Amino acid sequence: MEQDSIWFRTLTKRGFDTWVHLIGGESDPSGYEFSFRSRLPWREPSSEYSVLSVKVPMQYLEEQGPEKARDLAQSLAELLPFSTGHAGLSLSFTRGRSKLLPLLRDQLIQHPGWDVPRESTWGMGEGVDGIHWMNFLGPPLLETVGGIQALLSHLSHPDTSVQELTGGRALIGLGPVPLAGNTKWGETLPAYRELARFLEPWLLPFPHVNTWDGYTDEEARLWWRRFLEVPPEKIHDPRGG
Repeated sequence: MEQDSIWFRTLTKRGFDTWVHLIGGESDPSGYEFSFRSRLPWREPSSEYSVLSVKVPMQYLEEQGPEKARDLAQSLAELLPFSTGHAGLSLSFTRGRSKLLPLLRDQLIQHPGWDVPRESTWGMGEGVDGIHWMNFLGPPLLETVGGIQALLSHLSHPDTSVQELTGGRALIGLGPVPLAGNTKWGETLPAYRELARFLEPWLLPFPHVNTWDGYTDEEARLWWRRFLEVPPEKIHDPRGG
């Protein structure tokens, strides 16, 4: 592509080559969503990455079961030359993110297994985008953390599984089902915390510019580090009636 062409200037300005975004409908969203942005092909790999996002509704998980969701995530991963990836429980904002996030403050603290996806993947850098139910590590990241043997030797929680994939890649699973956790009941997701401690040097930091309306910089940072900070004390035992 000629550098003085209008398409070269257009693509450079918007920062990606192709964007495919498929949803059930703005007025009546189905909960299914497919989004793909490919980085500009003429740029050397840097802070720009191609990003694929696939969302399914909770109804899918309830009707098909966690095994089907796991198979779906793995089948996608097998097709992709990924650097890193994940699957798990995640909030999805069709609209009104800035108004809804402040209303969910207490719920986010209480249920750390729910993820709040980034508004933008611009400038993410190379690293791990949080801790999730399924965590995919590709080359060269897997080699950087010490390879499969390092994962096996440092991750000992009984809910944790480490699976070697083709092409120098790995999958770290944190239990048979994705868990939301409940800190009020003492459900602090210890397997997630163990993995967070091991991967801390490679975890992406919270975005430099706080995009969470209604949250202070410190509140947003603490949520991002929720698996690294000391969990809240249990205040209720569900077995007590």
